[in-house]
Amino acid sequence: MQLFLPTLITVVIAAILAFLVIPRTGALILASVSLLALIAAGIHHYNLFYSEYMLSTWQNGLGANASFIILALAIVFIISSIFYMFTGGGGGAAGAVNTVQEALSAPFEAMTNSMEKTMNAEPSTTNTNKGGLFSNAIETVTKAANAVVNTASNVASNAVKATNAVVNNGRKNMSPLIPGLGFRASEI
Repeated sequence: MQLFLPTLITVVIAAILAFLVIPRTGALILASVSLLALIAAGIHHYNLFYSEYMLSTWQNGLGANASFIILALAIVFIISSIFYMFTGGGGGAAGAVNTVQEALSAPFEAMTNSMEKTMNAEPSTTNTNKGGLFSNAIETVTKAANAVVNTASNVASNAVKATNAVVNNGRKNMSPLIPGLGFRASEI
């Protein structure tokens, strides 16, 4: 009974307001009353759940998107490192990095320098720059791809040579020993 009567009274008052008062009021009054009701409901909600709000922090909202944020950061770091290595900054991949600070700041410096060059570049009507920035980017990516392909082919050919050396043990066209018998398959 304690919860039934206040609820019933609230419903009756709301019905009277909805059918008799609200249709006769102006738009400004309705907007003002709605705004006051929204503010009052917000304050009541905040006071009711104050302890939960105090335990909640802004970091909790990042929990659902943490994997995407880390993936985006990793991609940015990888791309900036690739640009640093293949644009000749600091001697490229062969250049030695002396300190951790240099290792961390070098890709960002290279990216900043390339952005400054891009922003300061003037458009040209001649074909002396071979298509401008996009051409330079394509050439850089092509050089990087060629370097990766060459490295992969060198590794593959060295692996084949090592495998042939292990299988042949320095002898050509010799079949391996048959396990447990002590003679070669070619002697059968």
